[in-house]
Amino acid sequence: MIRVLICDDSFLARKAIKRIIEQDPTIQVVAEAKNGKEALTLAQEHQPEVMTCDMEMPVMDGIQTLMEIRKVLPRIKVIVLSSITQPQSEKEKLCRSLGAYAVIAKPVEHSDLDPVTNDHGLIMTIHHGARP
Repeated sequence: MIRVLICDDSFLARKAIKRIIEQDPTIQVVAEAKNGKEALTLAQEHQPEVMTCDMEMPVMDGIQTLMEIRKVLPRIKVIVLSSITQPQSEKEKLCRSLGAYAVIAKPVEHSDLDPVTNDHGLIMTIHHGARP
């Protein structure tokens, strides 16, 4: 079972991400955090293999969270989710240089994107990240 922590300040985004993840019976959401500070505490408590982390959050944003997770729990694969960061942008490059496993588009409920493709991409990224 792949253990995942979801970190996003939006309740609706957390709900959408959890709905996607729970489609796969081999992935379990072990905790949900509404900011990076809370995610650090929950990560230490639940020891997930993978964490999804929103880029833009109050209290501690995705970049700060990624930097802190790398210090305390470097083995966790962090998938940074963003609705605004474009591929090859400076923020994406920064996240990768700080140790993000992947930077992908945030799944959106009621989006124009094909939900099967969108869902499958997140699930596959989690599976790849959880590999030893």
